[in-house]
Amino acid sequence: MSKMNKIVHKNDGSINVHDILCTTYQMRNFYTQFRDGFFTGLDVMNYIQHFKAVKMMKKGQTVLDVCCGRGLLLPMIRYHARDIKKYIGVDIKKENIKADKVNICNNKPIDRSDYYDFETEWVISNVSEMASHINEKVDFIVYTSAIEHMHKVYGEQSLVECAELIQNGGYMFISCPNTPEGQDGYEVRYKAHVYEWKLNELRNELESNNFKIIKEYGLTGSKREFLKMLETESLDVKSFMKPMIEYMPTEFFTSFCFLPYPEISTEVLIIAQKTGTQSSLFNS
Repeated sequence: MSKMNKIVHKNDGSINVHDILCTTYQMRNFYTQFRDGFFTGLDVMNYIQHFKAVKMMKKGQTVLDVCCGRGLLLPMIRYHARDIKKYIGVDIKKENIKADKVNICNNKPIDRSDYYDFETEWVISNVSEMASHINEKVDFIVYTSAIEHMHKVYGEQSLVECAELIQNGGYMFISCPNTPEGQDGYEVRYKAHVYEWKLNELRNELESNNFKIIKEYGLTGSKREFLKMLETESLDVKSFMKPMIEYMPTEFFTSFCFLPYPEISTEVLIIAQKTGTQSSLFNS
């Protein structure tokens, strides 16, 4: 790992991608994008996946936010999962973290001891080494749209660290781009990315770390590709989707229409459970 030591904001093409440890570019603050009236399908997708993760959190849990950045989960946790026990955010760059000092929706200063009903802690660490900096087990891990920002070797090790930190029976919520089979993962779509995983690679790595895959979802993709795929579906499915296609703006439509089709989605979500005592979260 010693040669992969460059930490950059994003790769402008002047650096060999294989020499990059990670990039520190963050997803846009979707709260402020919506407030200002300018947003894209990616902002909608990211809002939905964060909200879904928060709605999965349970009373008394310790939640680990891997590559937490500014802390986009926290405004939602504050309103919709305020009875968790503790939030732990891990990021490699201290300057990325904002929610310990300000409300990230409006940038107004806060006193975190009064503002949050649950305990908060931030850890500055390479996520491939975070277990040595966190002195407790966690119940739920959120790892959204981040593993693609690091070299594959570090991404693999970050999943080892997640497996070490999570309780048996705990859940991990992990999302990333989906590279087509046959394409080199280092041939990335965005300058902020280092290695974009294939869905099968992520499945295999999770399973090798004793995670059982519970659910898979497609998060977004091309509307044109969806319409092409829809032609192969039954008349009932086409009839159900027709009013959605007619009414929903593309920015919203592409953020839910791919949910049953992770294989053809450009972004995927896996919900996995650490091997051990099974809970009933997805029994219904």
